[in-house]
Amino acid sequence: MIGARFVLQRDEFVRAYRLAVRNLPIKIRLAGWVQCGLLLVLMLTGLAYRPEGQLSPVSLIILTLVWLVFVTGRIAQSALTNVQFSRMIGAEIWYEFDPTSVRCGMPNSDARSDWSEFVKVVETDSLFVLLSRGITFYTIPKRALASDAVSSLQQLFAEKVPIQRSSR
Repeated sequence: MIGARFVLQRDEFVRAYRLAVRNLPIKIRLAGWVQCGLLLVLMLTGLAYRPEGQLSPVSLIILTLVWLVFVTGRIAQSALTNVQFSRMIGAEIWYEFDPTSVRCGMPNSDARSDWSEFVKVVETDSLFVLLSRGITFYTIPKRALASDAVSSLQQLFAEKVPIQRSSR
């Protein structure tokens, strides 16, 4: 069994969150790109709609609405990240990895997951990000592991789920 105990830092969580978003299932990523494409088309339509060579108020309204969708989406994503991280601030998180399952927890909760629930591990120089079938991800900083535990965990991950190396 390989164990880790640590207090997660905000920058580690943000990096893991970004990696998890980049590795969402293809259907979710495609839906996001389609939505952005439709908004871009709407914006271009607003710019191109110029009866009598004048930019009409409708065009300005469309441009403003599209801009607001992008800005509020970014603000919402930032707020969501802060809310998700807020319950972990200062709390000790622990993991136990063995050949049959992963156990993890915080002071008032714990969970056990079979390896079949995970689809991928993204490894960076400082983190392991364990991705589940849904949108859940687990952040394991390498600083919380002994050097021999890092290589043991890499071997266990290689046996159980695909590993993707990331430079970020």
